[in-house]
Amino acid sequence: MRTSRRCVKCQCPRLWHVDPVMVPDTDSSNVVEILPAVARAGSGAAVTGEFKKRVEAGRFEVWICSACGYTEWYAHEVNDMLAWLSRNPRSGVHYSDADAAS
Repeated sequence: MRTSRRCVKCQCPRLWHVDPVMVPDTDSSNVVEILPAVARAGSGAAVTGEFKKRVEAGRFEVWICSACGYTEWYAHEVNDMLAWLSRNPRSGVHYSDADAAS
């Protein structure tokens, strides 16, 4: 949708673009924050299993069709963080490359 500027389901050209996606702050009714694309426990979790500090990276943008509501999400600025997290098997982050397997 972001390149064709049309909904991939219904072909409608009327789209909403939201960048960055924001969420309400849990501690305040008047604050919004950028929704991180990746959020995990910090560096202590990889070694000790303890959850010491939250690590966040990246942001999302969305494209929403005004006719049918179909939505596409795109993550930005996450590759370095995901690569770092994938080195810890307990992080729940795994990389898959179907072309590399052949």
